Amino acid sequence: MIMNFVHASDFHLGYVQYGLSERFKDFARAFDRVVDYTIQSDAEFLLIAGDLFHKRNINAPTYMQAFKILTKLADQEIPVYAIEGNHDLAYHRDVNGWMQILDAQGLLRLIRIKPMEQMGQHEIKLMGDFVDINGVRIFGVKYLGSQTRNLIPEIAEEIKAINARCGTPDYTILMMHFGMEGVVSASGIGELSYNSLTPLRDAVDYLALGHYHVQYDRDGWIFNGGSCETVSMSEYKKPKGFYHVVDGKPSFQKAAPRHIERFGIDTSGIRSLQDLYSTVRSALGGAARRDGDTKPLVDISLHGDLRFPRTDISIEKIKEIVSEHLDPLWVNIKIIDTKDPAGVVDDRDISRSEIERSVIEEMVKNTEYRRHLTDVTDMVIEAKQLAVSKTDPQIILEHLQSSYSVVKIENKEQTDLPFGRGGGGADVD
Repeated sequence: MIMNFVHASDFHLGYVQYGLSERFKDFARAFDRVVDYTIQSDAEFLLIAGDLFHKRNINAPTYMQAFKILTKLADQEIPVYAIEGNHDLAYHRDVNGWMQILDAQGLLRLIRIKPMEQMGQHEIKLMGDFVDINGVRIFGVKYLGSQTRNLIPEIAEEIKAINARCGTPDYTILMMHFGMEGVVSASGIGELSYNSLTPLRDAVDYLALGHYHVQYDRDGWIFNGGSCETVSMSEYKKPKGFYHVVDGKPSFQKAAPRHIERFGIDTSGIRSLQDLYSTVRSALGGAARRDGDTKPLVDISLHGDLRFPRTDISIEKIKEIVSEHLDPLWVNIKIIDTKDPAGVVDDRDISRSEIERSVIEEMVKNTEYRRHLTDVTDMVIEAKQLAVSKTDPQIILEHLQSSYSVVKIENKEQTDLPFGRGGGGADVD
């Protein structure tokens, strides 16, 4: 069997990082480079293991980026198989998300959690939606958060049952969206240990992961390429890219994100502002301006015991020094009055919103609404956001009542959309 495919994830299209339009374009460029590589490598298909988008509700420019880039693959008749990451999931009130729009237009094939008819003694509740292509069978599971660990044995058994009923393929791929223990410095939501994944070992040849933005692999069958552009400064100097798999042999292809310069400058013993600025100049001197290259992102941390008020330090003056040396796209300067350099760098790969979601999920899991975990969690978070924005309490109440009525509906599923690529086809009611 000749097999040739590309596995990538976490493109985060639509992210206007630091409010910069150029960063918005950077994420599209990273996706475009992977698509070009896929075409030039004569790959049979491209896998996107979640988080194609950065937000659940994307705007028109973001959609156009995805449409134009995916059209390049469609024109070459190279299929794209994808799952929904935590950033792609539709809001419960919308039912359908933007990944399903792209599916309906024929620009990708979204693999979803789906039941199928009884198969012998085993009922298929999750893995009924799969793709067979040239001897390869592709399964996929959307982001499940804290539910992931408990569902692993069931996913493995269902894959085995389907393969027994439909014929064992030459190669089995499973796409999932979660992080593994020991990869990032802080524990993430739904993080799994290698031991918890062992039920999948006999059912899956290639576990194609997304979620964590750095590259890692485990034991020759678990692979995560990471994001292809820098989503957080905590990813500084960490490997990121995608995998190219030929005849079952994966090779990691490094991405080329926008260049980052990061400096930790010890201010201990500096007695004057002029000495401080001179120290900054000396630190920057080791990083020469990259002529002809894209403008870098620059992150500077000043740490140590200050001998003068931190309010006396001119951030603008330091930015001028940075501009003279590096011509940056963006500069971030932190002043931390501490002797501990380890306190300077924030290496957490988990956001406050993700921590908030994890806490609410744990609360909901112990209630009668646990079968609607994602919907109820979304409802609580949206209500909180409305309250923070000082929305009228009556509006918040009406929103909760409306959302609750949706949650009560049993067996709520995504709706198939009746239009084709480019918006043509049947009318939408």
